[in-house]
Amino acid sequence: MGLENQAFSDQVNLDNIQYNRNSHWERSQKPDPGEEESLYNEKNYYYTFVHNILYDEEHSPLNLIHHFERKEPKLSNHIYYYIKKKERNNPYKLIVDAMNINLYATGVGFLSFYLKNEDCTQNSPEDILAINQYGRRIMPPFFNDTRLRNEISEYIRIEGLNQTVYFEDFKSYTPYDSWQPSSSIKKLICELVTNLSIDPIIDDRMFVATWYKNNQLSQQFTNNAKAYFDSQDPFSDYWYRFLFIDGSNATCQNEKMKKELLEEHTYYRWQQWSSLYGISKYSLVYLTNNEVPDYLIEYFQTIYARMAELVLVQRASMLRFSGEITKVSQLSNQDVEAVSKRVSSLYKEYIRFVNQIYFREITAQDQGIEMYNKLHSCLQMESYIKDLDGEIEELHQYISLMEDRERNKKASLLNDIATLFLPITVITGFWGMNQISEVMEENGELSTGFIIQSLLLIIGTLCAICIIYKRKRKL
Repeated sequence: MGLENQAFSDQVNLDNIQYNRNSHWERSQKPDPGEEESLYNEKNYYYTFVHNILYDEEHSPLNLIHHFERKEPKLSNHIYYYIKKKERNNPYKLIVDAMNINLYATGVGFLSFYLKNEDCTQNSPEDILAINQYGRRIMPPFFNDTRLRNEISEYIRIEGLNQTVYFEDFKSYTPYDSWQPSSSIKKLICELVTNLSIDPIIDDRMFVATWYKNNQLSQQFTNNAKAYFDSQDPFSDYWYRFLFIDGSNATCQNEKMKKELLEEHTYYRWQQWSSLYGISKYSLVYLTNNEVPDYLIEYFQTIYARMAELVLVQRASMLRFSGEITKVSQLSNQDVEAVSKRVSSLYKEYIRFVNQIYFREITAQDQGIEMYNKLHSCLQMESYIKDLDGEIEELHQYISLMEDRERNKKASLLNDIATLFLPITVITGFWGMNQISEVMEENGELSTGFIIQSLLLIIGTLCAICIIYKRKRKL
């Protein structure tokens, strides 16, 4: 937020963001007409203490999230997301149902596209794989892919927003543009805010949450509990590609490892009811048949998608904290008091994160508990939070050591001053406040007593200086 050199609390304070009040984004703190029942179902699904991070509500005391929605998709069904794949004549055309931006009080944000594929000519299993693979790429993973186009599309174009075309063909990238998101992504965000620093933090790809109805595919696993991981079953290869968003070929070519990955990342509770879920660190997928009840699709699009977003926010926040720890640890040569304030601020925000955002459990529903745990497992959240705890504690101990050393320096200075003035104090006390007549002899010369006392004072002062010098050398 342009506050990199300030305390972490100031960096992540949502009130410090400068919003463009004239943009086509609007803050939404109430459900739109027709969404009340869906929101009711969501809130009943999650524990109430989780609501503060999930929902931007007017009277929330914690101010953890600001939720914005794009205006145009609410008013028109003619906003489209185009994906042009190499060697395909026509681009894939998806309807933009909604676009949201969520900003969180940990210094991270979340841009979401809700897309619908209602064109039956681009609804084959291979089409779905291609849409997911190329639609999620917002930057080239390898520079030579700006020429080869194996991983990225020829272009992505969004039409219908405020009579503006958002276009990215990745041709403007140079070898010095690593970790730079698509210019259209930046443009969309910068239309809302004017003082944000935009940096991808988790991946160079968008997270994909997708559901797909296909009777032929669902029949292959409904009555075959091993179909999804059996290397001899053709379905397992497609399921792997669908789950891990592989456009052309499965990116695991070892049968044992492939089976292990599929067993680990597949959620098969409702397999015999033609519902198979998959969870990975960059996807949440749902494969079912055409007869699936509408409410199950709604649950996936709302409850489970929001659960995935929460876990991604937790993960991104951990990386944000880790990055701040790295910055602060490089400030060791600066003023100890200033560094200490930044560490205290960081520690305070981390405690808030652990208590109000990073939850061990978010629902009492069995399926929700299982899916949340699987999401945490896939993103290795337990090990990351443990490592982050260690980083925070080590930084706190380091700053405490610096503060102790600073206090010791000040105490040592006071001791040096006391040591230096001790002989003067002793001699002065012994000598007393003598009158001039007691210092001088009758013949005008200094008295012997005064000379002896003065010599003792000089010797004592020299001894004090020697003691201070030796003490400094030991330090």
